[in-house]
Amino acid sequence: MSKLRLLIVEDAEQDLEILRDVVDDYTRDQQQDIDLVECKTLDEALMKLDNSFDGAIIDLKLADQGDEGSRIVEVIGESFFRIPIAILTGNPGNWHDSLKEKIMLMDDKVFIKGETGYDELQNLLHRFWDIYNTGLTRIMGGRGEIEKNLSQVFLNNLQPHLQTWVAYAEKASERTEKALLRYTLNHLLQLLEEEEERSFPEEVFPEEVYLYPPVLNRITTGSIVRADDKWFAVLSPACDLVLRRNGNFKTDRILLVEIERENDIVSTALDGIRNKSKKRDKLRTVFGNNHTAYYHWLPKTSFFDGGFLNFRKLQSLNKAEFEKFGKPLIQISPTFVKDIIARFSSFYARQGQPEIESQGFVTRYTDS
Repeated sequence: MSKLRLLIVEDAEQDLEILRDVVDDYTRDQQQDIDLVECKTLDEALMKLDNSFDGAIIDLKLADQGDEGSRIVEVIGESFFRIPIAILTGNPGNWHDSLKEKIMLMDDKVFIKGETGYDELQNLLHRFWDIYNTGLTRIMGGRGEIEKNLSQVFLNNLQPHLQTWVAYAEKASERTEKALLRYTLNHLLQLLEEEEERSFPEEVFPEEVYLYPPVLNRITTGSIVRADDKWFAVLSPACDLVLRRNGNFKTDRILLVEIERENDIVSTALDGIRNKSKKRDKLRTVFGNNHTAYYHWLPKTSFFDGGFLNFRKLQSLNKAEFEKFGKPLIQISPTFVKDIIARFSSFYARQGQPEIESQGFVTRYTDS
């Protein structure tokens, strides 16, 4: 059975007893095991804190010393212990909003002692489990596939050639570190893709199509931008969007493809179809990018309404004209950008040929 490891930083025995009872009841009722690790002082919490935890409940004030709990929150935020944190305190005045920028704050609020009842604490544990079940704390905490594969890359790919990298570093240390990072990521991606093909060979979730918010503030191939209530995707080749030292792109034009609303495309595709089974078949064709060669589906998520790229609706703008779009709002992930570029190129590379007279051949095989 999976076990959620939860850090409790609380010095008041009465409050600890309440939390123990809530955890015991939750474990019994939900049949989900929680390993509760209690700490009553700042030093004890700092000594026990490591990447094995899946969440934390922290009181901001321990004993009469001040805001020791805030210090623990800061340590978690500044470390690589990426876990959800619930603040449960009788001293909300010790909370600083600047801390929110560094951590994953449960429910985006501070829970107040005396105002937070049994049911709300039960729900809080349930939300800890919801996050745990995604695998997020194991992945980001260094206990998942990324960490395992990093060890494999280190032992099998980096260590045998370490002297080569040492030699590079003697000439250019900073450049070597960046190159080594790229080298490691290339191997890591290969291992993760191989694992994905074995475990999930067919479908991905809509959110995987995008990087949101974008990692980069500048536009790249696949950047999604908006202006005048319309959405567009940048499809200029990556080499054209390289920034020169003067701050300009290599190209003087930026190629945009309009994203049409999903409902409009679906309504047109289903026009005249009454049979529910035929509607389903048509929609599978539409969302499978087999409806037409010039539409490409971008799925809807909580942060983007999605739609269909229309390869026939293009705009080529200079830098001044493009400024109205501002910074990219969303980035299509590289894996999906490759497919979009391939379909876009294929659409405009098609040439066709004159239709060859074939009636004689049809007659030969049907009338004989």
